[in-house]
Amino acid sequence: MHVRIGFPWWLRPLLRNDVAAITLGKRVYLSNLLPESEYDRILRHERVHVEQMARLGIVRFLFRYLREYLAHRRAGLPPDEAYRRISFEQEALIIETSGKPEES
Repeated sequence: MHVRIGFPWWLRPLLRNDVAAITLGKRVYLSNLLPESEYDRILRHERVHVEQMARLGIVRFLFRYLREYLAHRRAGLPPDEAYRRISFEQEALIIETSGKPEES
């Protein structure tokens, strides 16, 4: 996993202002507005996405991620709730809040 502070210029227009981090393959981008005290928690979460992408491949992961999000939106959920209901996010949230790294 390669961690960078700040989002690349080409990605910024696609992200909401409240995005703390995003993972693309093995690269994790952290918001430069994120307090250092949050790094460990957010990196636990993003490490799960790195492993999910490694398991499925980045294209398949992104396709399924977007498909789930859009299905939740079509079902009438607001954007934040649709995001929280994505299975990949639920898996990452369990690890994030447990305080323990995921076992391989």
